[in-house]
Amino acid sequence: MIRKLTPAEMKALLSSINREQHFLYYSYLTSRKQNAVHYGQFTDRGDFLGALAYLRGLPFDAFSVYPVQDSFRIRPLLSFMKQELQLPDHTVGNFIINQEEMALLASQLEFLKPPKELLLMKHVHQEALPPEDEYVVPLGPSHFDQIESKMAELQTMAFTREELRHPFYGVLEQRDLIAVGGYHIYNDDYVELGNIGTDVSWRRQGFGKRVCAELTRKGREVAPHVYLNVMEDNEGAVRLYESLGYEPVCKQYIAEFTVGS
Repeated sequence: MIRKLTPAEMKALLSSINREQHFLYYSYLTSRKQNAVHYGQFTDRGDFLGALAYLRGLPFDAFSVYPVQDSFRIRPLLSFMKQELQLPDHTVGNFIINQEEMALLASQLEFLKPPKELLLMKHVHQEALPPEDEYVVPLGPSHFDQIESKMAELQTMAFTREELRHPFYGVLEQRDLIAVGGYHIYNDDYVELGNIGTDVSWRRQGFGKRVCAELTRKGREVAPHVYLNVMEDNEGAVRLYESLGYEPVCKQYIAEFTVGS
């Protein structure tokens, strides 16, 4: 049996879920809940097997999955949700899953390309942050057009205009925005850094590190838990984040898959 989850059921899930092992789904239950819709899979006796959620408002079809039992099957949920949400034929789904979920779901999905390995990193060493940097400045509404233009230029996949309500910081050179960063999640529960990038002509000069350090410092003022995601094969970025006090807490995979015709 497949049906939409009730608010009480989602509240129960939230009370039991491990944020760091199910980082994306946790966000669908909390900071992104207003734009997310959740469906559950149950046995005929009503036993809960797992859930699949869809997030509205992104420029791609964003899902998040939370298997509870090994007997969870994602294909029936995808077919059901495709009809319920009126998704077009040949929709390509996207999600981030951990290693255990990948082991369960890999044989059930048709990936468009090999999933990419992703590290969730958490800031744990406050003493590793450098002194506050006056060169990195807060960005306000007058910079929003520049930020959006820079996100498009950097092809930042998950950026949405709604994220401009979170703080952004950057480096300006004669009013040109040459490095920028912000947050995907920003509240007193936890913070997730995102939308970080440097203009191509200004790279390898430490601007990205300086922006990331300031984002981390400001994030720690809001919440005790500060995270970011980075591709595992981006060894330079991983080392940079480690130098600022981050440690890997979960290995994940970012994947594109067919939802069904």
